[in-house]
Amino acid sequence: MRVLLFASLQTLFCTVLLADPAKCAQKSPTSPPPFDADLFRKDAEGFSVHGDFLYWSVQEGALDYAIKMNHSAWGPEFCFAQGKYKSATFNLDPGFRISGSFFRAPKYWEIWGQYTRLTVYGNNHATAPTGVDEFLTGTWPQIFTSPVVKADSHVFMNYNIADFWFDRVFLPNPHLRMRFLGGGLVAWINQFWKVLYTDAENEQTKLSNRWKFTGGGLRMGILLDWYWFEDVYMTAGTTFAALLGTYKNTSKQWVNFSPTSGAYNPSLPLRDGSFKDVRPAFAGQFYLGPSYQKNFPNNRIELFAGYELNAWLNLQESFRSTTGTPSTAKESWINTAMIALQGLTTRATIDF
Repeated sequence: MRVLLFASLQTLFCTVLLADPAKCAQKSPTSPPPFDADLFRKDAEGFSVHGDFLYWSVQEGALDYAIKMNHSAWGPEFCFAQGKYKSATFNLDPGFRISGSFFRAPKYWEIWGQYTRLTVYGNNHATAPTGVDEFLTGTWPQIFTSPVVKADSHVFMNYNIADFWFDRVFLPNPHLRMRFLGGGLVAWINQFWKVLYTDAENEQTKLSNRWKFTGGGLRMGILLDWYWFEDVYMTAGTTFAALLGTYKNTSKQWVNFSPTSGAYNPSLPLRDGSFKDVRPAFAGQFYLGPSYQKNFPNNRIELFAGYELNAWLNLQESFRSTTGTPSTAKESWINTAMIALQGLTTRATIDF
């Protein structure tokens, strides 16, 4: 009844003011699709290809390498950390993700395969302060006879994820598509971190830290597409994964001098420790942003741009130890942190 009344009033308005109901319909603003329109081609079975461009960085803790003093020490000994910590940071670097999927209509399920690749670098430098009785000190041992004048950090991460999952498509209403997914994934991630200290006599200490994780597990989550207006949608997704795999961490350190002539061998590492185990790792993925989605007679396209965050637990570790003679105990100090890969994700999808 309300629809009929609204239509009658619209016709009357156009007749009285414009004297031409047909022109009124032509000049009226583009109306949104009817509520029951098939926005997602829910009855069209077919394949889809997806290509993502990633522009991400990595935020990661336990990467401190130096402290730059900003005032004089309280005394000649028994000093703890004083000044501003210097830590390794990553740049924004490009990556990609490629996917393929098949939608089974009218059964409303999909099968997906996906591969994500990212390589991220970072370079940081610190120099000694100019103030009297202020120093640049390393957070790793240096074994120098003169004060440190500069510290350099270089970090690199290689990130590879392969996913395979099924999802069930639900349409609670014609303007909302929900995909509940479950499947498996394989991850191989490795990181290399190098620190170089140089003193006033050009003596150097180089430190190398590496870790590598290779494992597989399960992923589950939900993906959403919500129609707003004029082919514009809000697209979001969140997934969680648990993996089990092998983890290896090595730490080595060299010096290019001998503190006492003949007593030390600079060709051998000052530090040379390794650790390996089988461990779980946990990951969470979150993304949100607008998308443009358009239906054509035989195809459908989607263009997405938004923010994505991937957080990983139980991977980043820095192994440090106390010092002593070769036969004395070396206590382990292990610094751990979360890894967050985040930034811009853009995606183009075509159904055929």
